[in-house]
Amino acid sequence: MALLEKSSKLNALRSQHFKKANWTADLLLLLVAIIWGSTYITAKTVVSVYPVFLFLFLRFSLTVLMMAPFTMREYRRLPKDTWFVGFILGLLLFSIYSFETIGIFYTSASNSSFLISLCVVLTPIVGGVVYKKYPGNAVIGVVLLSVIGTGMLTIKGEFHLNYGDLMILAAALMRAIQMVYTKKLTTGKELDSAALTTIQMAVVTVLTGLVSLIMERHTYVTLHSTWQFWGITLYLAIFGTLFAFYVQMTMIRLTSPVRVGLLLGTEPLFGAMFAVLIGGESMTGIAIIGGVIIVTATYWGRQIELRRQKV
Repeated sequence: MALLEKSSKLNALRSQHFKKANWTADLLLLLVAIIWGSTYITAKTVVSVYPVFLFLFLRFSLTVLMMAPFTMREYRRLPKDTWFVGFILGLLLFSIYSFETIGIFYTSASNSSFLISLCVVLTPIVGGVVYKKYPGNAVIGVVLLSVIGTGMLTIKGEFHLNYGDLMILAAALMRAIQMVYTKKLTTGKELDSAALTTIQMAVVTVLTGLVSLIMERHTYVTLHSTWQFWGITLYLAIFGTLFAFYVQMTMIRLTSPVRVGLLLGTEPLFGAMFAVLIGGESMTGIAIIGGVIIVTATYWGRQIELRRQKV
């Protein structure tokens, strides 16, 4: 009888710890969505001054330089799995930022935020292909509802795809692939999250540097000494890159790729908020309704995931 009571208490403690871990993951991922929502205005400001790949090289170089002192002692002891996973995820990260930054330069912020949010829809689809498992009608319904809300929030006037839109769409697909494969490649492995993040950033730094040398070598660029330029660049490097992806890579182990996609799917809502507060844009009644739909869809999706974990 005593053993049963002890086992019951242990299970209760484990359940409580699991719920707390889920809420921690959710709040941190929501913070990432807020940060990423602010990057549309800031990134667009910087790429109007710098060539795309030179800017990305600078952004990720700063990130690596800030991260390296905390992780360089661990490199000699890192298993081959960490280097392999870091390299693969680094390639995915390079493709995401390349497509996304080019897209932001060529298309509007509203189109960018709408199309990048399609990663919410693409994540369970990619996951279904990778794991050969149908995500379920409820999940599909949630992500479609999220897309409808995002469309109401961000689309203004006639919608058509241009070159920049296609680049953002490609970035959305790569984001979905990254979410699924981060979970697939890291689950069940003892990987140092900090070292893994630094390796990814280093891969992007090298690749963006090489592409910049090849494609942008004839572009004359001077380093701007304004506080605005360097403030934005540091903000994107520290919060929009280092913090955001470290949280995503760490917290995805406590939840599922679909749930991560749903929480990060609120990014356009915060993007619109920053557009109003910083960019001086106004929100229509339809846009406000769209934001409410996104939050509702995210909450609904979270409840679906919680019920699945209890089964």
